[in-house]
Amino acid sequence: MLVLLGGVTNLFSHLGLLSMVVPYGTKKTTIMKLKGEYKFFKWMRLLKQQQEKRLTYCLERASPIEVARFFENQSFELVIGIFSTLSIARQGEIFALLNDNELQMQIYHSIPKSSFAKIFSCMPSDLRVDFYQRLNSKDHARLLPYLSRKVREDVIMLNSYVPDTAGGIMNTDFATVLNSMTVEEAIAKIREDAPSKKMLYYIYVVDEKMKLVGFISLKDLVMRSPQEKIETILNVNFVYATVDEDQEVVAKKIEQYDLVAIPILNQEEQIVGIVSYDDAIAIIRAEQVEDMDKFMGITSEEDAPDYLKVSSLQHLKKRIKWIVVVFIASIVSHSFTHAKSTLFNQFNLIFYLSMITDTGGNVGSQVASVVLQALNRGQVTLSDWVRIILKELRIAIMLASVLFFLAYIKVFLTSSLDVETNRHYQVMFVVALSIVLQVVFSAFIGAAFPLAAKYFNGDPAVAASPAINTTVELLGVLIYYIIIYWLIYPVSSC
Repeated sequence: MLVLLGGVTNLFSHLGLLSMVVPYGTKKTTIMKLKGEYKFFKWMRLLKQQQEKRLTYCLERASPIEVARFFENQSFELVIGIFSTLSIARQGEIFALLNDNELQMQIYHSIPKSSFAKIFSCMPSDLRVDFYQRLNSKDHARLLPYLSRKVREDVIMLNSYVPDTAGGIMNTDFATVLNSMTVEEAIAKIREDAPSKKMLYYIYVVDEKMKLVGFISLKDLVMRSPQEKIETILNVNFVYATVDEDQEVVAKKIEQYDLVAIPILNQEEQIVGIVSYDDAIAIIRAEQVEDMDKFMGITSEEDAPDYLKVSSLQHLKKRIKWIVVVFIASIVSHSFTHAKSTLFNQFNLIFYLSMITDTGGNVGSQVASVVLQALNRGQVTLSDWVRIILKELRIAIMLASVLFFLAYIKVFLTSSLDVETNRHYQVMFVVALSIVLQVVFSAFIGAAFPLAAKYFNGDPAVAASPAINTTVELLGVLIYYIIIYWLIYPVSSC
């Protein structure tokens, strides 16, 4: 079936008719997906036909990420048999890109440590230390003696930094040249450092004490005269981060300044590593997932496994906290409502309570989401708290004005059908006024929660949706009761 799909796709693309089969916006994605599936099918066919040499040839030339995904869908016995036929450099690339930690550990334990040390040395430095940190102390002792001095020092140095800082995520795949060198000497030094092709965009210039003084692009370097001094062509205006900066701050710098990579400096202003743009994308994505989990009241975990691999009990532990809080709050509000049910039933007031509380929950969560995004993007800071609150209150008042009239009409159409209710206008005003106050107070709470969390050095995302909904629901019930007892109860008691 996959062969047929691949053949049909290739035929239509050659005839220029693919746009008739696939929508324009998804044409490229669909072609890539079909080609990837066809490639996997081809590799499986070579396996069944026992054409190991042909399969090895294909895997050596395919994208490492594709091979890693292919291995993750095969049995371990099959993977280790194919894996051992690849070159050491290829094994290092593929091993580093495996998302299945269990498969990584199986491969690690099945290979002699002297052989694995060669694979380990071919991994990117940041992914290499990530794997090293998952090993226990006994495995560290077994592996380190087989590593070269350079790799061993690199791993120990990177492992010493806090995981969520720039030092914890940086890699050492970069090239440096001295500012006293000529262009010819600098090019020779770059060949000696042998950084990967991916990291050859910037060449970092240092002085004799290894302090970063600037950078040059590879293009500028090769276009200059061989005898020209590096210090005359370097760019001294550069953005950098320190080893103890939070990884999210580093990622925002890369995004803000549109960098391919950012240098990481230690306390002596010496360059010790870099963080690339693809690392920044991964950080931003992970932070967004974490913030969303917290916003929805779900406990986040670092390096959380796939959804289907997490047990039901683990999912329960992550979600139960705020669900219990919300449930208890609903019991309190329900008990309060039930205790005063006579007055509520008399004027059909209980009918509108959920409308008021739901509106408040929606407004509060919406405001919190907007403020949280603004904080994460660096568009606002804590010093702007007055402007943020006032802005959201202005928006809330405008929104409440619209909802006031909608609520007025809603109550008029529903309560007028009740022949026993003779105070339609009074009920209409009570419900509409409650909506207005609920919207205004909910907007204030939605803006205040993230700012308060930030002020107390917490994560603004702890202003979770369940927390806001719970607070706003109780506040909505309280507002509604106060207005009812203020405007209606005195009259009904007479």
